[in-house]
Amino acid sequence: MSSSGTPFRLDANTTAYIVIDMQNDFLDPGGYFGKRGLDVGRLARALKPVAALRDALPKGVRTVYTIQVYEADGSDDLQRVHRLKPSRLARSPGDVPVVRGSWGAQIVPELAPRPQDVVVAKRRFDAFYQTDLEMLLRCWGVKTVICAGVVADVCVETSMRSAYVRDFDVVLARDGVEAWNDADFAHTLAATQSHFGVAATNAQIIGAF
Repeated sequence: MSSSGTPFRLDANTTAYIVIDMQNDFLDPGGYFGKRGLDVGRLARALKPVAALRDALPKGVRTVYTIQVYEADGSDDLQRVHRLKPSRLARSPGDVPVVRGSWGAQIVPELAPRPQDVVVAKRRFDAFYQTDLEMLLRCWGVKTVICAGVVADVCVETSMRSAYVRDFDVVLARDGVEAWNDADFAHTLAATQSHFGVAATNAQIIGAF
């Protein structure tokens, strides 16, 4: 039974683990957001639970990492294409995080992908939007996605919603998800439990197989 009270079972052969945007610019103090004074240590709290769940999942569960990337010249940046945007997303022209091919865009060393894992690059919050993710999941016969990573209310939630409307069952691995603050995390947790999935601890997820 999940922390939302909904009982669920998982089949290793039809389940994938989606690890979202665990990159240096988000999690390392020397990365883009750390250098700008944000509490990346809070996001980094997801590291150990994400790794622990990956290592504990039964054989047959596919692990897919997503990484957010932008071009160095900002040509594909959200800042350029959106005239109306929240103030918290405002950046000066040319101030681009997770630049394609940079150290900041790399997955943190603690979660280095294994040979059998797949890395999917995305340019928007949604891990499914104009990427190979859905095709890969369909080819593998995946029916359920377990989602972990950062940032909870941005790329994680957007990707979970996108999975749901594509008729995948969704599990939020709540131990391995973090946001910039408690309120944002709570919003994602509430939305998941009330509308499009179940939220569960690592122990509950492992126990569901």
